Amino acid sequence: NMKNNLAQAPTVHIRKFFDEARKNKAAGTKKNTCKSSRLYTKAVIMGFKRSLRGQSTNTNLVKIEGVEDTASTVAYCGKKILYMYRAKTKKNGSFMRTVWGKVMRSHGTSGVVRAKFVRNLPPCSIAAPARVMLYP
Repeated sequence: NMKNNLAQAPTVHIRKFFDEARKNKAAGTKKNTCKSSRLYTKAVIMGFKRSLRGQSTNTNLVKIEGVEDTASTVAYCGKKILYMYRAKTKKNGSFMRTVWGKVMRSHGTSGVVRAKFVRNLPPCSIAAPARVMLYP
């Protein structure tokens, strides 16, 4: 039954996602003919903030594309983050639903950030893509 469930977020393998991003970035440095009009950076929701035996479901860990260390997370602190998912029923003319959040601070030394969302994200959002907005 879970296979037919359209509400399940599409999963992305994190290593494959970032290897592809590095490849695209290296290819893009050769020549940049068209200007990018994308107003967000791709990201992957890694899971909840947790300790060894407990987890804080009100805080999510998010890996942002192209961010590899703590110093580069500073630019994203305070930015809005968007998690989109597909629902079974149409609402306001769309099957897509959104949950907005905010990047709070960095987490660790490898460029992961902590984010808080308006509503806690469901467990099926782990490994799902998200968007970090680059404006205000």
